[in-house]
Amino acid sequence: MLNRREQLHGERPGKFRISADDAAGVDPRFSDAVGVLVDEAPILEREELLSRQEWQLAWRVATSKRLCKSELLPKFLLYVCEQHLAGNSHEITEQRIGTQIFNRGTDYNPGEDNIVRSYARLLRKRLDEYFEGEGRDEPMRIVIPRGGYVPAFLDGPEVQEPKSYTQASVEETELPITPEVVAAAPEVTVDEDAVSGGSESRWRLSWVLVFLGLLLGLLASAGWLAARSMLEEKEQSPAHAIWAQLFQRNRNTLIVPADSGLGILQNLTGHLVPLEEYANGTYLIDMKSLPGLSIENLNDLRRQRYTSVVDLNITSMLTRLPEFAANPSKIRYARSITTEDLKSSNAILLGSSHTNPWVSLFDKKLNFKLEYTPEINQSFVLNQHPVNAEQKMYFNGTDATANRTYGVIDYMPSLDGVGHVLIIQGLNMAATQAAADTLFNANGINTILQQASSNGSLKSFELLVETSSIGATASGAQIIATRFYPQ
Repeated sequence: MLNRREQLHGERPGKFRISADDAAGVDPRFSDAVGVLVDEAPILEREELLSRQEWQLAWRVATSKRLCKSELLPKFLLYVCEQHLAGNSHEITEQRIGTQIFNRGTDYNPGEDNIVRSYARLLRKRLDEYFEGEGRDEPMRIVIPRGGYVPAFLDGPEVQEPKSYTQASVEETELPITPEVVAAAPEVTVDEDAVSGGSESRWRLSWVLVFLGLLLGLLASAGWLAARSMLEEKEQSPAHAIWAQLFQRNRNTLIVPADSGLGILQNLTGHLVPLEEYANGTYLIDMKSLPGLSIENLNDLRRQRYTSVVDLNITSMLTRLPEFAANPSKIRYARSITTEDLKSSNAILLGSSHTNPWVSLFDKKLNFKLEYTPEINQSFVLNQHPVNAEQKMYFNGTDATANRTYGVIDYMPSLDGVGHVLIIQGLNMAATQAAADTLFNANGINTILQQASSNGSLKSFELLVETSSIGATASGAQIIATRFYPQ
């Protein structure tokens, strides 16, 4: 039976969920504030889930190219994986999925409405495509056996999908090739004298088969060793020096996605929330109801935790880096951290001070500052000390340049001066994505890293990136201004 919260919001309390606001129900004018529901779990429970290798894999698959274009497939996958990892596999039923994911009523009858089965078939197909393509190097695989919806996490790249034979159709049932199956197979006899003309031919044929078997075995072994060597080299070699500095074995690293709900609140109220109000939570307490916004919706923005799809994608890319696995990394929501956390850890801050106020702790060190006004889409990049032909301010494009926008990459010492902080921010989601793409493009960033290299480490630097926003998606990017600072 659904509890009161499930009846009102269609979700279970204290779980890590993606909201339907990802694709609908939020004004697209809110630029980088548009987001998805991240979590409302207690910190301990949420961090335990985020640290699970299985959940990180589910998240990577949900944000992959094959799934993220759909509104419902990522929600479907994350819901069943979350329930399974939380020990609630018995609750993963067609009835529950229909009400929780597909907004069916409590009287939903799966026998009359097959939407869950239809999406399950599509999800299985997308999972196969992911692990055959984009995720071919994943150390683990997710499968959802036919005839049920409980996911299975299988180790190794070559795995067969387990099946629920109780509900699987005859056409779907396939027996694995095992010694028992081979023994039970009907015996096939061959007239040996009919093959190549007698015993001498049979002797020659046997040696040919033996030779071919040995040759194929050697080729297979060589191929396996080469593939394993390439995989190990890929896993052990760093993507580039920034990741080696940020993901250190002896120091925690915090990945902090933006608080998109904060951006929406600021756009609605016209009040820009400073870090002090954000850190102590007073901006949530003092806020009054707004014209056209019910108190229920206002409370939803206060309580729920939203972040952008772009930040999810960036986080997913970070978790795939070779350095990530060897580092005590944590993914923390912006409302869940403190200044002390940032003093004792390396940090990757996603979003600008508009949606991630912790960025303002480093404002005094920045030349390229993202400034916001109460008017939507009137943000700009302030270049405090222009050089050569640089502009003083870089605004979002208008008229003929309507799609032009800007992102900034900042790499600098942490608050305690011992570690490092990376800030990936933009005037909107497309600009933030463009900044991240610049970092992950090894060929494009190599020149910058060479300029920043000094005695085996990296100097602090800032990069101003220009891109074009088409439907909140960046279409290419270029670095138009740089700053390098002494260590």
